[in-house]
Amino acid sequence: METLHDRTKKWTGSRAELGKLDIGNFATSQNAWKIRLSVLRSLSPWSSASVPAQLGAGSSLAVEDHARPFLVSPDATFSCGFLEAGENAFSFSVWYTNAADKTAVWTANPGAPVNGRGSRISFRGDGGLALADGNGTAVWESMTSGEGLAISLLDSGNLVISDPFTGGGRAVWQSFDWPTDTLVPSQPFTKETRLVAGYFNLHYDNDNVLRLLYDGPDTSSIYWPNPGYTVIGNGRTNNKSLGVAVLDDAGVFLSSDNLLAKSSDLGPGIKQWPTLDQDGNLRIYSLNESTGGWAVSWAAVQQPCSTQGLCGQNAICEYQPSLKCSCLPGYEMANPRDWRYGCKPMFSISSCIHAAPEQFKFVELQHTDFYGYDLGYNSSVSFEYCKKLCMEMCSCTAFSYRLTGTGVCYPKGSLFNGYTSPNFRGSIYIKVPYNFDTSAASFYARSTAGLACNSSDPVPVALAGSQDNKWPYFFGFAGVLGRTPEGELLEVGQLAQALRQVVASGDVVSLVDSRMQGQFNSRQALDMLRISSVCLEEKRNGPTMDEIAKALTEFDDEDEHLSTTRDCVADGN
Repeated sequence: METLHDRTKKWTGSRAELGKLDIGNFATSQNAWKIRLSVLRSLSPWSSASVPAQLGAGSSLAVEDHARPFLVSPDATFSCGFLEAGENAFSFSVWYTNAADKTAVWTANPGAPVNGRGSRISFRGDGGLALADGNGTAVWESMTSGEGLAISLLDSGNLVISDPFTGGGRAVWQSFDWPTDTLVPSQPFTKETRLVAGYFNLHYDNDNVLRLLYDGPDTSSIYWPNPGYTVIGNGRTNNKSLGVAVLDDAGVFLSSDNLLAKSSDLGPGIKQWPTLDQDGNLRIYSLNESTGGWAVSWAAVQQPCSTQGLCGQNAICEYQPSLKCSCLPGYEMANPRDWRYGCKPMFSISSCIHAAPEQFKFVELQHTDFYGYDLGYNSSVSFEYCKKLCMEMCSCTAFSYRLTGTGVCYPKGSLFNGYTSPNFRGSIYIKVPYNFDTSAASFYARSTAGLACNSSDPVPVALAGSQDNKWPYFFGFAGVLGRTPEGELLEVGQLAQALRQVVASGDVVSLVDSRMQGQFNSRQALDMLRISSVCLEEKRNGPTMDEIAKALTEFDDEDEHLSTTRDCVADGN
Protein backbone atom coordinates (compact mmCIF):
# COMPACT_ATOMS: atom_id res chain seq x y z
CA MET A 1 0.00 0.00 0.00
CA GLU A 2 1.38 3.38 -0.99
CA THR A 3 2.21 5.52 2.02
CA LEU A 4 2.35 9.28 2.30
CA HIS A 5 6.14 9.08 2.29
CA ASP A 6 6.04 7.03 -0.91
CA ARG A 7 3.89 9.66 -2.58
CA THR A 8 6.41 12.38 -1.92
CA LYS A 9 9.68 10.46 -2.21
CA LYS A 10 10.17 11.36 -5.86
CA TRP A 11 10.03 15.08 -4.99
CA THR A 12 12.66 15.03 -2.25
CA GLY A 13 15.73 15.33 -4.42
CA SER A 14 18.49 17.91 -4.08
CA ARG A 15 17.42 21.12 -2.43
CA ALA A 16 19.28 24.37 -1.85
CA GLU A 17 19.40 25.47 1.75
CA LEU A 18 16.12 27.18 2.53
CA GLY A 19 16.81 30.63 3.96
CA LYS A 20 14.59 32.44 6.34
CA LEU A 21 11.62 33.72 4.40
CA ASP A 22 10.87 37.41 4.69
CA ILE A 23 7.26 37.89 5.76
CA GLY A 24 7.32 41.62 5.18
CA ASN A 25 6.80 44.52 7.51
CA PHE A 26 4.05 46.93 8.32
CA ALA A 27 5.55 49.55 6.03
CA THR A 28 4.35 47.40 3.15
CA SER A 29 1.59 45.39 4.82
CA GLN A 30 -1.14 47.72 3.62
CA ASN A 31 0.12 47.03 0.10
CA ALA A 32 0.47 43.34 0.79
CA TRP A 33 -0.92 41.78 -2.41
CA LYS A 34 -2.11 38.40 -3.43
CA ILE A 35 -2.44 37.66 -7.09
CA ARG A 36 -6.13 36.94 -7.33
CA LEU A 37 -7.15 39.70 -9.73
CA SER A 38 -10.57 39.71 -11.35
CA VAL A 39 -9.33 39.77 -14.94
CA LEU A 40 -12.09 38.53 -17.25
CA ARG A 41 -11.04 36.01 -19.84
CA SER A 42 -10.98 37.28 -23.38
CA LEU A 43 -9.84 36.00 -26.73
CA SER A 44 -6.07 35.64 -26.77
CA PRO A 45 -3.73 35.96 -29.74
CA TRP A 46 -1.90 32.80 -28.63
CA SER A 47 -2.96 29.20 -28.17
CA SER A 48 -1.48 26.63 -25.82
CA ALA A 49 -0.19 24.73 -28.84
CA SER A 50 1.91 27.71 -29.90
CA VAL A 51 3.66 28.07 -26.52
CA PRO A 52 6.27 25.42 -25.65
CA ALA A 53 6.43 23.39 -22.45
CA GLN A 54 10.23 23.47 -22.49
CA LEU A 55 12.83 26.07 -23.46
CA GLY A 56 16.59 26.06 -23.76
CA ALA A 57 19.15 28.58 -22.60
CA GLY A 58 18.90 32.04 -24.10
CA SER A 59 15.09 32.22 -23.98
CA SER A 60 13.36 35.27 -22.52
CA LEU A 61 10.04 37.12 -22.31
CA ALA A 62 9.54 40.87 -22.00
CA VAL A 63 6.83 42.18 -19.69
CA GLU A 64 5.35 44.13 -22.59
CA ASP A 65 4.47 40.73 -24.09
CA HIS A 66 2.66 39.60 -20.93
CA ALA A 67 -0.39 38.48 -22.96
CA ARG A 68 1.74 35.55 -24.14
CA PRO A 69 2.87 32.94 -21.58
CA PHE A 70 6.51 31.99 -21.20
CA LEU A 71 5.67 28.28 -20.89
CA VAL A 72 2.52 26.13 -20.94
CA SER A 73 2.43 22.61 -19.50
CA PRO A 74 1.99 19.77 -22.04
CA ASP A 75 -1.66 19.20 -21.04
CA ALA A 76 -2.27 23.00 -20.88
CA THR A 77 -3.38 22.83 -17.23
CA PHE A 78 -0.75 25.35 -16.12
CA SER A 79 0.86 28.42 -17.66
CA CYS A 80 3.68 30.63 -16.49
CA GLY A 81 4.66 34.15 -17.41
CA PHE A 82 3.84 37.68 -16.34
CA LEU A 83 0.67 38.37 -14.34
CA GLU A 84 -0.65 41.83 -13.61
CA ALA A 85 -0.21 42.57 -9.89
CA GLY A 86 -1.34 46.19 -9.77
CA GLU A 87 -1.05 49.39 -11.72
CA ASN A 88 2.04 49.11 -13.93
CA ALA A 89 3.21 46.15 -11.82
CA PHE A 90 3.70 42.51 -12.80
CA SER A 91 4.90 39.28 -11.25
CA PHE A 92 6.44 36.20 -12.81
CA SER A 93 4.09 33.40 -11.78
CA VAL A 94 2.62 29.99 -12.50
CA TRP A 95 -1.18 29.82 -12.72
CA TYR A 96 -4.07 27.57 -13.72
CA THR A 97 -4.63 28.26 -17.41
CA ASN A 98 -8.42 28.03 -17.25
CA ALA A 99 -8.87 30.17 -14.13
CA ALA A 100 -10.71 33.35 -15.09
CA ASP A 101 -8.84 35.39 -12.51
CA LYS A 102 -5.42 33.89 -13.37
CA THR A 103 -4.91 32.64 -9.82
CA ALA A 104 -1.19 32.28 -9.13
CA VAL A 105 0.00 29.06 -7.51
CA TRP A 106 3.65 30.11 -7.41
CA THR A 107 5.40 33.47 -7.71
CA ALA A 108 9.05 34.46 -8.01
CA ASN A 109 10.06 37.08 -5.44
CA PRO A 110 6.56 37.33 -3.89
CA GLY A 111 5.45 40.70 -2.58
CA ALA A 112 7.78 42.65 -4.88
CA PRO A 113 6.33 42.96 -8.40
CA VAL A 114 8.39 44.42 -11.23
CA ASN A 115 7.77 47.41 -13.46
CA GLY A 116 5.32 47.12 -16.34
CA ARG A 117 7.94 48.51 -18.70
CA GLY A 118 11.38 47.12 -19.42
CA SER A 119 11.16 44.11 -17.09
CA ARG A 120 12.12 40.68 -18.41
CA ILE A 121 12.33 37.02 -17.41
CA SER A 122 15.37 35.30 -18.91
CA PHE A 123 16.69 31.76 -18.96
CA ARG A 124 20.30 32.73 -19.44
CA GLY A 125 23.05 30.95 -21.28
CA ASP A 126 24.70 29.98 -17.99
CA GLY A 127 21.58 28.03 -16.93
CA GLY A 128 20.19 30.60 -14.52
CA LEU A 129 16.59 31.86 -14.49
CA ALA A 130 16.55 35.58 -13.69
CA LEU A 131 13.82 38.19 -13.25
CA ALA A 132 14.99 41.72 -14.09
CA ASP A 133 13.18 44.94 -13.20
CA GLY A 134 12.66 47.79 -15.61
CA ASN A 135 16.13 49.22 -14.95
CA GLY A 136 17.79 45.90 -15.75
CA THR A 137 18.55 44.97 -12.14
CA ALA A 138 18.02 41.30 -11.31
CA VAL A 139 15.51 41.15 -8.44
CA TRP A 140 15.28 37.36 -8.32
CA GLU A 141 17.41 34.45 -9.56
CA SER A 142 17.21 30.66 -9.42
CA MET A 143 20.91 30.50 -8.46
CA THR A 144 21.56 27.69 -10.92
CA SER A 145 24.32 27.24 -13.48
CA GLY A 146 25.45 24.63 -15.95
CA GLU A 147 25.75 23.86 -19.62
CA GLY A 148 22.87 22.47 -21.61
CA LEU A 149 20.21 23.05 -18.94
CA ALA A 150 16.54 23.31 -19.93
CA ILE A 151 13.50 24.85 -18.24
CA SER A 152 10.13 23.08 -18.30
CA LEU A 153 6.63 23.52 -16.92
CA LEU A 154 5.28 20.09 -16.00
CA ASP A 155 1.66 18.96 -15.98
CA SER A 156 1.86 19.02 -12.17
CA GLY A 157 2.50 22.79 -12.18
CA ASN A 158 6.12 22.32 -11.17
CA LEU A 159 8.51 24.73 -12.91
CA VAL A 160 11.74 22.76 -13.29
CA ILE A 161 15.29 23.53 -14.43
CA SER A 162 16.85 20.21 -15.37
CA ASP A 163 19.91 18.64 -16.91
CA PRO A 164 18.62 16.59 -19.84
CA PHE A 165 21.97 14.82 -20.23
CA THR A 166 21.63 12.99 -16.91
CA GLY A 167 19.51 9.95 -16.33
CA GLY A 168 15.87 10.97 -16.18
CA GLY A 169 16.70 14.65 -16.57
CA ARG A 170 17.86 15.44 -13.03
CA ALA A 171 16.22 18.56 -11.58
CA VAL A 172 18.73 21.16 -10.40
CA TRP A 173 15.98 23.57 -9.32
CA GLN A 174 12.19 23.32 -9.01
CA SER A 175 9.46 25.67 -7.86
CA PHE A 176 7.97 22.91 -5.68
CA ASP A 177 10.95 23.41 -3.36
CA TRP A 178 10.09 27.09 -2.94
CA PRO A 179 6.34 27.45 -2.40
CA THR A 180 4.93 30.91 -1.80
CA ASP A 181 1.38 30.84 -0.41
CA THR A 182 -0.17 27.98 -2.42
CA LEU A 183 0.29 24.26 -3.05
CA VAL A 184 -0.98 22.17 -5.95
CA PRO A 185 -1.96 18.48 -5.99
CA SER A 186 1.02 16.12 -5.50
CA GLN A 187 3.26 18.99 -4.31
CA PRO A 188 4.85 17.94 -1.00
CA PHE A 189 4.89 20.31 1.94
CA THR A 190 7.74 19.47 4.32
CA LYS A 191 9.55 20.73 7.41
CA GLU A 192 11.94 22.62 5.15
CA THR A 193 9.19 24.68 3.52
CA ARG A 194 6.43 27.03 4.60
CA LEU A 195 3.57 29.00 3.12
CA VAL A 196 3.69 32.73 3.84
CA ALA A 197 1.04 35.45 3.53
CA GLY A 198 1.91 38.73 5.21
CA TYR A 199 2.57 38.06 8.90
CA PHE A 200 0.96 34.61 8.71
CA ASN A 201 2.69 31.35 7.89
CA LEU A 202 1.97 27.63 7.73
CA HIS A 203 4.81 25.44 8.93
CA TYR A 204 5.78 22.25 10.73
CA ASP A 205 6.74 23.05 14.31
CA ASN A 206 9.57 21.43 16.25
CA ASP A 207 7.22 18.64 17.32
CA ASN A 208 6.30 17.87 13.67
CA VAL A 209 2.78 19.27 14.04
CA LEU A 210 1.42 21.40 11.20
CA ARG A 211 0.52 24.84 12.57
CA LEU A 212 -0.58 28.33 11.56
CA LEU A 213 1.44 31.13 13.14
CA TYR A 214 0.98 34.88 13.40
CA ASP A 215 4.50 36.32 13.47
CA GLY A 216 4.15 40.09 13.82
CA PRO A 217 6.67 42.76 14.81
CA ASP A 218 5.55 42.85 18.44
CA THR A 219 4.26 39.37 19.10
CA SER A 220 4.19 35.85 17.75
CA SER A 221 1.53 33.24 18.49
CA ILE A 222 0.06 29.98 17.22
CA TYR A 223 -3.66 30.09 16.44
CA TRP A 224 -4.31 26.79 14.60
CA PRO A 225 -4.84 24.11 15.69
CA ASN A 226 -6.52 25.48 18.82
CA PRO A 227 -3.68 26.41 21.22
CA GLY A 228 -6.04 25.84 24.13
CA TYR A 229 -5.97 22.09 23.52
CA THR A 230 -3.20 19.52 23.58
CA VAL A 231 -1.87 17.94 20.41
CA ILE A 232 -3.99 14.85 21.07
CA GLY A 233 -6.99 17.02 21.95
CA ASN A 234 -6.74 18.61 18.51
CA GLY A 235 -6.78 15.20 16.88
CA ARG A 236 -3.11 15.37 15.94
CA THR A 237 -0.04 13.34 16.85
CA ASN A 238 3.56 14.39 17.40
CA ASN A 239 5.20 11.00 17.66
CA LYS A 240 6.29 10.89 14.04
CA SER A 241 9.78 11.76 12.89
CA LEU A 242 8.37 12.74 9.52
CA GLY A 243 6.78 16.12 8.81
CA VAL A 244 5.15 16.07 5.39
CA ALA A 245 1.75 16.86 3.87
CA VAL A 246 0.26 16.61 0.39
CA LEU A 247 -3.02 17.30 -1.41
CA ASP A 248 -3.99 14.32 -3.53
CA ASP A 249 -5.87 14.43 -6.85
CA ALA A 250 -9.19 13.71 -5.13
CA GLY A 251 -9.03 16.76 -2.85
CA VAL A 252 -7.78 15.15 0.37
CA PHE A 253 -5.12 17.12 2.25
CA LEU A 254 -3.23 14.59 4.37
CA SER A 255 -0.49 15.36 6.89
CA SER A 256 1.84 13.06 8.78
CA ASP A 257 0.59 14.53 12.09
CA ASN A 258 -2.80 12.88 11.49
CA LEU A 259 -4.52 15.90 9.91
CA LEU A 260 -7.06 14.77 7.32
CA ALA A 261 -8.84 17.60 5.49
CA LYS A 262 -11.38 16.74 2.81
CA SER A 263 -12.73 19.29 0.36
CA SER A 264 -16.50 19.54 0.15
CA ASP A 265 -16.50 18.56 -3.55
CA LEU A 266 -14.32 15.52 -3.04
CA GLY A 267 -13.55 13.58 -6.20
CA PRO A 268 -11.02 13.07 -8.99
CA GLY A 269 -10.65 15.45 -11.91
CA ILE A 270 -11.40 18.66 -10.00
CA LYS A 271 -8.60 21.22 -9.98
CA GLN A 272 -7.93 22.18 -6.36
CA TRP A 273 -5.27 23.94 -4.33
CA PRO A 274 -4.65 24.89 -0.68
CA THR A 275 -3.83 28.57 -0.18
CA LEU A 276 -2.80 30.59 2.86
CA ASP A 277 -4.83 33.77 2.38
CA GLN A 278 -3.98 37.28 3.54
CA ASP A 279 -6.43 36.95 6.44
CA GLY A 280 -4.35 34.09 7.85
CA ASN A 281 -6.76 31.28 7.02
CA LEU A 282 -5.71 28.16 5.14
CA ARG A 283 -8.34 27.27 2.54
CA ILE A 284 -8.75 24.71 -0.21
CA TYR A 285 -10.17 26.19 -3.42
CA SER A 286 -11.85 24.27 -6.23
CA LEU A 287 -11.90 25.41 -9.85
CA ASN A 288 -15.01 25.28 -12.01
CA GLU A 289 -13.40 24.81 -15.40
CA SER A 290 -16.58 25.62 -17.33
CA THR A 291 -16.82 29.10 -15.82
CA GLY A 292 -13.24 29.66 -14.70
CA GLY A 293 -14.48 30.57 -11.23
CA TRP A 294 -13.35 29.10 -7.93
CA ALA A 295 -14.99 28.41 -4.59
CA VAL A 296 -13.86 27.54 -1.06
CA SER A 297 -14.27 23.81 -0.40
CA TRP A 298 -12.50 23.64 3.01
CA ALA A 299 -11.14 26.08 5.60
CA ALA A 300 -8.86 25.47 8.58
CA VAL A 301 -10.29 28.27 10.75
CA GLN A 302 -14.07 28.20 10.96
CA GLN A 303 -14.41 31.36 13.05
CA PRO A 304 -12.50 34.22 11.34
CA CYS A 305 -11.84 36.04 14.62
CA SER A 306 -9.88 33.00 15.82
CA THR A 307 -7.14 34.10 13.42
CA GLN A 308 -4.81 36.20 15.50
CA GLY A 309 -3.44 39.59 14.51
CA LEU A 310 -6.25 40.55 12.13
CA CYS A 311 -7.32 43.63 14.07
CA GLY A 312 -4.04 44.42 15.81
CA GLN A 313 -3.32 45.47 19.38
CA ASN A 314 -6.04 47.08 21.54
CA ALA A 315 -8.72 46.15 19.02
CA ILE A 316 -11.63 43.73 18.98
CA CYS A 317 -12.63 41.34 16.22
CA GLU A 318 -16.29 40.52 15.76
CA TYR A 319 -18.07 38.40 13.16
CA GLN A 320 -21.66 39.52 12.53
CA PRO A 321 -21.73 37.90 9.95
CA SER A 322 -18.91 39.74 8.18
CA LEU A 323 -15.63 40.53 9.89
CA LYS A 324 -15.56 43.79 11.84
CA CYS A 325 -12.71 45.40 13.78
CA SER A 326 -13.21 48.11 16.39
CA CYS A 327 -11.03 49.92 18.89
CA LEU A 328 -11.40 49.62 22.63
CA PRO A 329 -13.10 52.49 24.47
CA GLY A 330 -10.47 55.20 24.87
CA TYR A 331 -8.47 54.04 21.83
CA GLU A 332 -8.31 55.05 18.17
CA MET A 333 -6.83 53.45 15.06
CA ALA A 334 -3.06 53.76 14.86
CA ASN A 335 -3.23 53.68 11.06
CA PRO A 336 -6.65 54.51 9.58
CA ARG A 337 -5.82 52.47 6.48
CA ASP A 338 -4.70 49.23 8.10
CA TRP A 339 -6.24 47.47 11.08
CA ARG A 340 -3.15 45.33 11.58
CA TYR A 341 -1.49 48.35 13.18
CA GLY A 342 -4.11 48.13 15.91
CA CYS A 343 -5.26 51.01 18.09
CA LYS A 344 -3.51 53.59 20.24
CA PRO A 345 -4.77 55.24 23.45
CA MET A 346 -6.50 58.61 23.24
CA PHE A 347 -5.27 59.42 26.72
CA SER A 348 -1.82 59.78 28.25
CA ILE A 349 -0.40 58.76 31.61
CA SER A 350 2.65 60.68 32.73
CA SER A 351 4.10 57.80 34.70
CA CYS A 352 2.38 54.53 35.43
CA ILE A 353 4.78 53.86 38.29
CA HIS A 354 3.86 57.03 40.15
CA ALA A 355 0.16 56.99 39.29
CA ALA A 356 -2.10 56.26 42.24
CA PRO A 357 -4.73 53.52 41.81
CA GLU A 358 -7.54 56.01 42.38
CA GLN A 359 -6.54 57.74 39.14
CA PHE A 360 -7.99 54.85 37.14
CA LYS A 361 -11.32 53.23 36.47
CA PHE A 362 -12.49 50.25 34.40
CA VAL A 363 -14.78 50.02 31.41
CA GLU A 364 -16.64 46.74 30.99
CA LEU A 365 -16.99 45.02 27.62
CA GLN A 366 -19.35 42.07 27.88
CA HIS A 367 -18.85 38.82 25.96
CA THR A 368 -15.35 40.01 25.08
CA ASP A 369 -11.93 38.57 25.81
CA PHE A 370 -8.29 38.85 24.75
CA TYR A 371 -6.45 35.59 24.25
CA GLY A 372 -3.05 35.24 25.92
CA TYR A 373 -0.68 37.70 27.61
CA ASP A 374 -1.97 36.90 31.08
CA LEU A 375 -0.01 38.34 33.99
CA GLY A 376 -1.38 35.62 36.19
CA TYR A 377 -4.26 33.30 36.89
CA ASN A 378 -6.46 33.41 39.96
CA SER A 379 -9.40 31.13 40.66
CA SER A 380 -12.10 31.25 43.30
CA VAL A 381 -11.70 34.99 43.78
CA SER A 382 -14.26 37.76 43.93
CA PHE A 383 -14.73 40.43 41.29
CA GLU A 384 -13.54 43.13 43.70
CA TYR A 385 -10.36 41.19 44.44
CA CYS A 386 -9.62 40.83 40.72
CA LYS A 387 -10.32 44.52 40.13
CA LYS A 388 -8.06 45.57 43.01
CA LEU A 389 -5.32 43.25 41.76
CA CYS A 390 -5.24 44.89 38.31
CA MET A 391 -5.64 48.39 39.74
CA GLU A 392 -2.48 48.00 41.81
CA MET A 393 -0.41 46.41 39.02
CA CYS A 394 1.31 49.01 36.90
CA SER A 395 1.67 46.63 33.96
CA CYS A 396 -1.98 45.52 34.05
CA THR A 397 -3.93 47.12 31.21
CA ALA A 398 -7.14 45.13 31.74
CA PHE A 399 -8.52 42.08 33.47
CA SER A 400 -10.80 39.30 32.35
CA TYR A 401 -13.31 37.95 34.86
CA ARG A 402 -15.84 35.20 34.46
CA LEU A 403 -18.12 33.29 36.79
CA THR A 404 -18.01 29.61 35.90
CA GLY A 405 -19.05 28.24 39.26
CA THR A 406 -16.10 30.06 40.80
CA GLY A 407 -14.65 33.45 39.98
CA VAL A 408 -11.76 33.24 37.52
CA CYS A 409 -9.45 36.25 37.15
CA TYR A 410 -6.90 36.94 34.38
CA PRO A 411 -4.93 40.21 34.66
CA LYS A 412 -3.71 41.21 31.19
CA GLY A 413 -0.39 42.78 30.28
CA SER A 414 -0.95 43.37 26.55
CA LEU A 415 -4.21 43.34 24.65
CA PHE A 416 -3.78 41.26 21.52
CA ASN A 417 -6.21 38.85 19.86
CA GLY A 418 -9.39 40.51 21.09
CA TYR A 419 -12.74 39.06 20.07
CA THR A 420 -16.42 39.45 20.90
CA SER A 421 -18.80 36.50 20.83
CA PRO A 422 -22.23 35.99 22.41
CA ASN A 423 -21.04 32.50 23.34
CA PHE A 424 -18.32 33.86 25.64
CA ARG A 425 -19.68 34.07 29.19
CA GLY A 426 -17.34 36.65 30.61
CA SER A 427 -16.24 40.26 30.37
CA ILE A 428 -13.05 42.22 29.89
CA TYR A 429 -12.48 45.35 31.97
CA ILE A 430 -10.26 48.00 30.36
CA LYS A 431 -8.20 50.31 32.58
CA VAL A 432 -8.53 54.01 31.65
CA PRO A 433 -7.87 57.31 33.47
CA TYR A 434 -10.59 58.15 35.95
CA ASN A 435 -11.52 61.46 34.31
CA PHE A 436 -11.64 60.07 30.76
CA ASP A 437 -15.06 60.29 29.08
CA THR A 438 -15.57 56.74 27.90
CA SER A 439 -18.96 57.44 26.28
CA ALA A 440 -17.42 59.79 23.75
CA ALA A 441 -14.45 57.48 23.34
CA SER A 442 -16.74 54.53 22.62
CA PHE A 443 -18.44 56.55 19.91
CA TYR A 444 -15.12 57.57 18.36
CA ALA A 445 -13.76 54.03 18.39
CA ARG A 446 -16.89 52.85 16.61
CA SER A 447 -16.84 55.65 14.08
CA THR A 448 -13.28 54.86 13.01
CA ALA A 449 -13.97 51.16 12.54
CA GLY A 450 -14.06 51.66 8.78
CA LEU A 451 -16.68 48.95 8.31
CA ALA A 452 -20.37 49.69 7.74
CA CYS A 453 -22.72 48.00 10.21
CA ASN A 454 -25.33 47.40 7.51
CA SER A 455 -23.15 46.98 4.46
CA SER A 456 -25.89 45.21 2.54
CA ASP A 457 -28.32 48.11 2.78
CA PRO A 458 -28.73 50.23 -0.37
CA VAL A 459 -27.32 53.74 -0.36
CA PRO A 460 -30.15 56.32 -0.28
CA VAL A 461 -30.51 58.07 -3.63
CA ALA A 462 -29.94 61.45 -2.04
CA LEU A 463 -26.58 60.22 -0.75
CA ALA A 464 -25.50 58.69 -4.01
CA GLY A 465 -24.93 61.78 -6.08
CA SER A 466 -27.84 64.17 -5.66
CA GLN A 467 -26.89 67.80 -6.04
CA ASP A 468 -28.97 68.60 -2.95
CA ASN A 469 -26.75 66.50 -0.72
CA LYS A 470 -26.32 68.62 2.38
CA TRP A 471 -29.48 67.55 4.21
CA PRO A 472 -28.69 63.79 4.16
CA TYR A 473 -25.35 64.67 5.79
CA PHE A 474 -27.12 66.51 8.56
CA PHE A 475 -29.82 63.96 9.33
CA GLY A 476 -27.50 61.01 8.70
CA PHE A 477 -24.97 62.30 11.24
CA ALA A 478 -27.79 63.01 13.67
CA GLY A 479 -28.94 59.40 13.48
CA VAL A 480 -25.49 57.82 13.68
CA LEU A 481 -23.62 60.07 16.06
CA GLY A 482 -26.36 60.17 18.64
CA ARG A 483 -26.12 56.51 19.59
CA THR A 484 -23.66 54.25 21.40
CA PRO A 485 -22.43 51.01 19.81
CA GLU A 486 -25.26 49.27 21.68
CA GLY A 487 -27.84 51.56 20.05
CA GLU A 488 -28.53 53.59 23.18
CA LEU A 489 -29.00 57.34 22.85
CA LEU A 490 -26.15 59.51 24.07
CA GLU A 491 -26.78 62.37 26.42
CA VAL A 492 -26.55 65.79 24.76
CA GLY A 493 -23.34 66.61 26.62
CA GLN A 494 -21.75 63.33 25.57
CA LEU A 495 -22.77 63.87 21.97
CA ALA A 496 -21.37 67.41 21.96
CA GLN A 497 -18.03 66.16 23.27
CA ALA A 498 -17.94 63.39 20.69
CA LEU A 499 -18.65 65.88 17.91
CA ARG A 500 -15.91 68.20 19.11
CA GLN A 501 -13.39 65.35 19.07
CA VAL A 502 -14.22 64.46 15.48
CA VAL A 503 -14.15 68.09 14.34
CA ALA A 504 -10.78 68.60 16.03
CA SER A 505 -9.34 65.52 14.30
CA GLY A 506 -10.78 66.49 10.92
CA ASP A 507 -11.36 62.79 10.23
CA VAL A 508 -14.81 62.99 8.69
CA VAL A 509 -14.12 60.44 5.96
CA SER A 510 -14.32 57.51 8.38
CA LEU A 511 -17.84 58.56 9.41
CA VAL A 512 -19.28 58.53 5.91
CA ASP A 513 -20.80 55.33 4.56
CA SER A 514 -18.13 53.57 2.48
CA ARG A 515 -20.81 52.60 -0.05
CA MET A 516 -20.80 56.22 -1.25
CA GLN A 517 -17.34 55.44 -2.67
CA GLY A 518 -16.04 58.94 -2.01
CA GLN A 519 -18.97 60.69 -3.71
CA PHE A 520 -19.31 63.51 -1.21
CA ASN A 521 -17.77 66.86 -0.32
CA SER A 522 -15.59 66.35 2.75
CA ARG A 523 -15.48 70.07 3.54
CA GLN A 524 -19.28 70.28 3.55
CA ALA A 525 -19.49 67.19 5.74
CA LEU A 526 -17.01 68.63 8.25
CA ASP A 527 -18.90 71.93 8.31
CA MET A 528 -22.08 69.99 9.05
CA LEU A 529 -20.39 68.51 12.09
CA ARG A 530 -19.21 71.93 13.21
CA ILE A 531 -22.74 73.32 12.92
CA SER A 532 -24.13 70.32 14.80
CA SER A 533 -21.63 70.75 17.63
CA VAL A 534 -22.41 74.47 17.92
CA CYS A 535 -26.15 73.75 17.97
CA LEU A 536 -25.63 71.51 20.99
CA GLU A 537 -24.02 74.27 23.03
CA GLU A 538 -25.98 75.94 25.78
CA LYS A 539 -28.88 77.98 24.43
CA ARG A 540 -27.36 81.35 25.24
CA ASN A 541 -24.23 80.45 23.26
CA GLY A 542 -25.92 78.75 20.33
CA PRO A 543 -26.56 80.27 16.89
CA THR A 544 -29.94 81.49 15.68
CA MET A 545 -31.92 79.59 13.07
CA ASP A 546 -31.20 82.35 10.55
CA GLU A 547 -27.46 81.85 11.09
CA ILE A 548 -27.80 78.09 10.67
CA ALA A 549 -29.84 78.46 7.47
CA LYS A 550 -27.30 80.91 6.04
CA ALA A 551 -24.42 78.53 6.76
CA LEU A 552 -26.24 75.64 5.08
CA THR A 553 -27.13 77.59 1.93
CA GLU A 554 -23.52 78.71 1.56
CA PHE A 555 -22.63 75.09 0.78
CA ASP A 556 -24.33 75.41 -2.61
CA ASP A 557 -21.57 77.78 -3.71
CA GLU A 558 -18.99 75.02 -3.24
CA ASP A 559 -20.64 72.35 -5.39
CA GLU A 560 -18.40 73.06 -8.37
CA HIS A 561 -15.52 71.72 -6.28
CA LEU A 562 -17.27 68.43 -5.58
CA SER A 563 -15.54 66.37 -8.22
CA THR A 564 -12.07 67.48 -7.12
CA THR A 565 -12.90 66.67 -3.51
CA ARG A 566 -14.17 63.25 -4.53
CA ASP A 567 -10.86 62.45 -6.16
CA CYS A 568 -8.96 63.54 -3.06
CA VAL A 569 -11.15 61.44 -0.79
CA ALA A 570 -10.83 58.43 -3.08
CA ASP A 571 -7.04 58.73 -3.00
CA GLY A 572 -7.14 58.87 0.78
CA ASN A 573 -9.14 55.66 1.13
